[in-house]
Order: sequence, then structure tokens, then C-alpha cells
Amino acid sequence: MEPVRIGVVGAGDISPVYLNAITRSPALDLRAIATRDPQAIAEKATAFGARAVSVAQLLADEAIELVVNLTPGVAHEEINGAALEAGKHVYSEKPFALSLGAARRLADLAERRGLLIGSAPDTFYGSAHQAARKALDAGAIGKAVFGTSFLGLPGLELFHPSPEAFYRPGGEPPYDAGPYYTTMWINLLGPVKRVFSVSGAGKSERTILRGPRQGTPFPVTVDTTFNTVLEFAEASVSFIISLDVVVPTLRPGELFGSDGILAMADPMFFGGEPAVIAPPAPRMGLVTADQGFATPNRHDHTGRAVADYRGAGLVDLALAIRTGSRHRTGAEFIVHSVEVMEAIVRSATTNSVIDLESTCERPATIDLQSDAALIALTASPFDLAESAWAH
Repeated sequence: MEPVRIGVVGAGDISPVYLNAITRSPALDLRAIATRDPQAIAEKATAFGARAVSVAQLLADEAIELVVNLTPGVAHEEINGAALEAGKHVYSEKPFALSLGAARRLADLAERRGLLIGSAPDTFYGSAHQAARKALDAGAIGKAVFGTSFLGLPGLELFHPSPEAFYRPGGEPPYDAGPYYTTMWINLLGPVKRVFSVSGAGKSERTILRGPRQGTPFPVTVDTTFNTVLEFAEASVSFIISLDVVVPTLRPGELFGSDGILAMADPMFFGGEPAVIAPPAPRMGLVTADQGFATPNRHDHTGRAVADYRGAGLVDLALAIRTGSRHRTGAEFIVHSVEVMEAIVRSATTNSVIDLESTCERPATIDLQSDAALIALTASPFDLAESAWAH
């Protein structure tokens, strides 16, 4: 197919992951990278065969069909809206917007303009999560009853050189790492019906611990721990996400059913080792090699071979633009995902149960035959030492 012509807005720490994925996919054609200061990214743009331009120049370029938005979350609504007004399809880093109202406005704008929107995270396309989904759908644990997820970190300042935005409104954990978990659960259980959450914070001030501004203190103006219950149609999930845990603690997800337990892999990655525990049988690891996006395609910063197909959602959107197929992170999925993030924060703020207004269908599973083009066009092998904070 003719490659979809791409313009990227934003050139921060996450950008190399996307730029490598874009330039290695036959479905995508990188034309320009835009920031507030194009001269500052001229060398990076040249390295990826693109022009360094201003945001206004990128939006005015009639050759660019799709804008990939990699700016900080608080700027997503503005940039995504401007791109849609300029007649561009949009794929955004998460969160697509910070409120249900904003997400709906952008989705309505896209529909009026005949444009498509998509959003990260796309890690649920990964082999580990697809294997878990298919095991659940096949009845491996019987009727789903309840689930748990726990992500605890000492703070993003440990590895991010500019962590301040994560401790201001719009950067709270439910908007940052939270989407990996909420989309994992929506992929498994469908739309969320109700949310109840409580929150708190451990520190009023933190210190940057790496990069050129190491040692610089900054204030914490939002809660940094959220203890949430997500209610689905047939099950509930207890989800704790915190930046106040002095020793990193990770329980990616366990779904308890009437006949067994489904142990999930880390939703910040594509691969992993999901398993089913259904006594009296021993713990059984799920086969992931026969799922899409299973083959390790690069090395991480420790030298470990990993399956990292970030950009799969972007290629899925590109295929939808060219062929009219239905991509997995479409408008309904985006609107609902944003409302879940907002509801977690709003419930904690108001001490109330939030009944969600939006809904969505579970995304289609990845099928090796019907999704052969998506898998083939997503990424060729590359070797990039990833930024730790990108996950």
C-alpha cells in the first residue's frame, strides 16, 4: 500500500522509540518533526530523514496526512485539536485528552471532518496479552469474578530527567502509567461501568535525581497514590498505582475466576509470561510464540532481547486510513479510556462513586491470518537501548 505520510510533533525522550518504528515500517513515511524550536532538533530530524519544522509549518503542510503527537499530556488536547482542524488524522501518546468532555469534543470533530484518531498505549496488542485474552475467552478460568493490579514506584524522578510534569495536574499516575493497566483490563473485560477511588501523597517536594538538573528540588501539587475499584459488567478489579513505594513493587494483574486464576504479564511491555492456575493441574504457562508481536526485535538497556512493537497501534490506524479496516484504538475506545482515567482522579477528589457515561466494545483480538499485514508492516528488527521511563 502507499505509505501514510507522517508528521511528528514533539521530540522528547519517548520520540526515538516512535521515530525508529515509523522509519522502519513500510506503511509509514516520516516527513517532518515539529517542536517549538526546530533548530534544536535539526540533527535528530536529519538522522531520521525528516525536516525539522515548527508546529504551524507541520500543520500547514498539505502533504502530511497523519500527525503523531508526542508532546506532554497537558498539551495533547490542544495539539490533537489543531491537527484535526488542519485536516490531519491523529495518533497520540496517552492520554489522548485529560477529560471526557475534551475527548468527546475531539472525537466529534474527527467524525465531522471524516478523520480517524488513535491513541497509545498499544501494548495490549502484544503476544502475552493476546494469549491471556484468548485463554479467558476460551473459559480457562471459568467465570471471571475479580482481579487485582498493583504498581508501586519510588517516583519518576529516579529515571526521568524532567519529572515535574508528573507531579502537576494532568500528570497524576492514572494519566501516566495508569492507561497501560486500564486498557489491559478493558481488553480483557470490556468497558468499565463504575469507579471508586481514594488517593493520597507521601511527599510535598521531590528532587530530580538524573540528568543536567540533578539535585534540583520541585513541588508536588497532586496526589501520587490512588487505590481504585473498577467495576465491569461481570467482575471487579482492585487497582493500586503509587509513586510512594520506596521499593519498586509490581503485580501486573491477576484475574480470579470460578475455576482458576489468570496471571497476566506487565502491561507496559508486549511480551511476558502469562499463566493459568487451575488446580489440581499445575501452573500452566500460556503459549505466546504463536501470537502476533511475539518475536524479540531489539535489546533493552540491559542487553536483554525483548519484543517491543510500539507503533503497532499507529500502523493499525494507517491500515484503517488506506483500506477502511477498523483499528483497535478508535474513537469509542479512546473516549472511554479517557473517562476511566478522569473518573479515577475525580472519584478520589470528590469521595464519590462515578458512574461512567461512555462505553466501548472490546478490541478485536490479533489474528495471525487476518492481521498478517498489520504484523508484517509494524516493525523490522532494530537495536535501540530504550529509555527506562518510556515504560
